Amino acid sequence: MKRFLLFIQAAVLLFTLQSCIQDEDLNAECDIEGVDPTWLGEHPGMVIGNPLVNQEKRTIDFTLEKGVDRTALNPRFLLSDAATITAEVDGQTVNGNGITRNFKTPQTYTTHSQDGKWQKDYTVSFGYFTGLAAMNFDHYQLDANNKYYIWNEVEAKEDESDPDKPLNWWASGNGGYVMVGIAKTPLAFPTAPFTDDALGACVRLQTCRTGSFGDIVKMPIAAGSLFIGTFDNKIAMKRPREATAFGLQVLAKIPKSLEGYYRYSVGETFTDKYKKVCPERRDTADIYAVVYECDPNNFVALNGDDVLTSDRIVMMARIDNPGEPTEWTHFSEPFKFKNGHTAIDPNRLALKGYAIAVVATSSRQGAYFEGAVGSTLDISQFRLVYE
Repeated sequence: MKRFLLFIQAAVLLFTLQSCIQDEDLNAECDIEGVDPTWLGEHPGMVIGNPLVNQEKRTIDFTLEKGVDRTALNPRFLLSDAATITAEVDGQTVNGNGITRNFKTPQTYTTHSQDGKWQKDYTVSFGYFTGLAAMNFDHYQLDANNKYYIWNEVEAKEDESDPDKPLNWWASGNGGYVMVGIAKTPLAFPTAPFTDDALGACVRLQTCRTGSFGDIVKMPIAAGSLFIGTFDNKIAMKRPREATAFGLQVLAKIPKSLEGYYRYSVGETFTDKYKKVCPERRDTADIYAVVYECDPNNFVALNGDDVLTSDRIVMMARIDNPGEPTEWTHFSEPFKFKNGHTAIDPNRLALKGYAIAVVATSSRQGAYFEGAVGSTLDISQFRLVYE
């Protein structure tokens, strides 16, 4: 009887979540879905790689070669069916698609649904290419719906008077955890910030239960995670490993090592995706970075299925046995060549033909929903050291 009631509860929750997702799809018919490829074709060589459209943060990020004038740019966007887009210019609301604006600072656009009942604000940025280096986790804020925390890096300033320009390079699985409805505050999500007296801003990654709904869909846990890349909330329930897109074209030089600080406490009971207790198995954390080849003009990221196995991988730095240090522990892992590679091609590097992903998670098998609830990985002050 108890199992039957749990099944009914999960079925009702699944129906409710599906209804919410359907409602969100209807309510969100005012998305910026992409950048007009015709506009990109009109500006060859100006934008590096693909513009990064992030619905979780409601941001669109363009990367420019240094020296490109960004004070008078007129991007055009692809919108949801029948949606419109506006911008505020000199106190006037104007059609925002194709309008010329000064992108020395990020600019705001507002999209509107056809019936006028829904709208969203997007922040559009044109930043100069800067390679990933120091990762101090100092810059974080709540997501667009004020549910959970998100992180970003900040572009080096041309002038001290310039405002901070966020680089939206970090992602986590927090957006998927929203759907199970367990976390009541932003700090209760699997990935959350905290401050350490010695190291400053830190991130706590914790493996959490997903409740009865997670049990039904064979996703009983959610590992805390933070990675360079993007997370697609829309497919997180149907294709969870595809939802994690690892890596961006932010490699500027040949990396030598990945460094940082971490500590780890392991959860008591390891379970598999069926929530079966596995007494012979013990959870462990994972911290690594991979460099892989990509098409400079048609970027396709690695995902949860192939981020560690793809034949596109050129180099990897990984803590093979992180152990369970309860005190802050410094690590420095060298990059090692993979798949028969012996060097980074300087021509490909100059064309942005490599991507890099830096990944941390509280459960090494978390992508397959295996691990121990309560496993906690704290991380701080990551850094890429270059040759």
